[in-house]
Formats: sequence, structure tokens, C-alpha cells
Amino acid sequence: MPRKATPLPQKGELVLGTISRVNPFSVQIALDEYPGKEGSVHIGEVARKWIKDIRDFVKEGQKVVCLVLESDESRGNVVLSLKRVDKRQESAKIKEVKREQRAEKMLETAGRAIGLNLDDAYKQVGYKLLSEFGELYKGFEHGLTPAGREILLGRGLPKKWVDALAAVAEKEISPKEVLLKFSLELQTPAPNGVETIKKTLGEAKKKFGVSIKYVSAPKYSVSFKTKDAKAGERKLAEACEFSIKEIKAAGGEGKFEKVA
Repeated sequence: MPRKATPLPQKGELVLGTISRVNPFSVQIALDEYPGKEGSVHIGEVARKWIKDIRDFVKEGQKVVCLVLESDESRGNVVLSLKRVDKRQESAKIKEVKREQRAEKMLETAGRAIGLNLDDAYKQVGYKLLSEFGELYKGFEHGLTPAGREILLGRGLPKKWVDALAAVAEKEISPKEVLLKFSLELQTPAPNGVETIKKTLGEAKKKFGVSIKYVSAPKYSVSFKTKDAKAGERKLAEACEFSIKEIKAAGGEGKFEKVA
């Protein structure tokens, strides 16, 4: 299980655990992400309905996601709630844990490239990434772009580590391709206006590599598939601005906007 930057979870945190003991009026839960640590759930925090027999709702060995109500590091006391976690939160937490398990393997790979084992990798940058971004995985995501790598350097990570994280991220994390769309309106009173617009849009397609489709006068759909949303939006904006500039030079006008 991936490590954490703190010895106990913080109040308001969602945690993954395994029910270790069921008592008549409480449940003890081993905190999977905090080895050797346990939390307790009072019967009143087990379910949103009246409970006659607590064992109708929970059993030993059951995996659960809980909300931390209280966390006292000095006493090692963690108070949890089961009923305050909905299905969406439960699903998101399980995905986060799986993502962090993957990120830990990536950290181990990056450390090995530098000549370090996982323990030393955590000491040098792992705990730093957890402290700065809350997740190891988010640290690796920053390694995917020049701007993200600058952020890592700005947070105090040595360049050799930023390069190692970036190398692993580029190999292991494949950004999803998204389809971006802008709505473009062009019109001109010129006698040959239709031909002018057609020529302008053809030049924009060739110059910027975007797709342009006629919707209904005077509207056109300008789209582009990319894994870098920000760069894609800039490309679409430039294509639209180019088209409007050309049409204005021919006595027409135009405008564009991003399609949600």
C-alpha cells in the first residue's frame, strides 16, 4: 500500500480500511493506508437507518471507505464514520488508492534510474510530492509538460529528479485525446462573399490543421483532436482569429466562441 506523509489521517480525509473487529456498539477498522493504525466507528455512524443488530450492516474482513471525524496523533486515536460516505465518494477513493499504487511503482522506477531504492526515493522526493500535491500521481502528472516541470523545480525538487519523473510519466501516463470545438461566425456583404469565406476557411484548415464544417449561415464548427487541451484551444483560437482577420479585410465581420 502506498505510503502517506503523515502518521495518521487528517480530519475530513477519506480513508480505505478493513473491518478488523465488530463490537455490539462499535466497529474497529484497520487503516490500510496507515499500516498498524486503527480507527473506530460508533454504532451511530455505521448506517443512516435504525440498527437493531450491527452485524446486519458490517462484518469482519469487509473493505470500507470511511470519513475521518477526529484524529488525535498524540493519543493515536482516529474516529471514523461509514454513513457519511456516499457511493460517489467511495468510488473516487478506491480509484485514488489504485492510482497511488501505480504511482508508487512509477516512483520506484524513477528511483532505480537514479540508483536508489524505494525507501530512499520516498525520502528524497516521495514525501515531498505527497506534501506538495496530496498525491504521488499528481506529481508525475506535472512531469508531462514543460510548465509542470517548472512547477516541480519551483517546489524544490532537484533537476535530476524532475527529469527522472518526467521520463517515467511520459512512458507510463498517456493523456486522453479530447475533441475541442469552437463556434465561428463569418459573413460579408461582398458579391463573391461565399467564395471568399470558402477560400478563407480552406486556408485556415491548411495553415492550422483544424477541421471546419458548415453548420448554417453564418455559422461554422471548428474542431481539433488533441491530448493537450490548452495547446489545442490556442490552435483553434488562432484559426478563428485568422479567418476573421481575412474576412474583415474583405469588408466582412466575424466572431467565435468556445463550445462547452
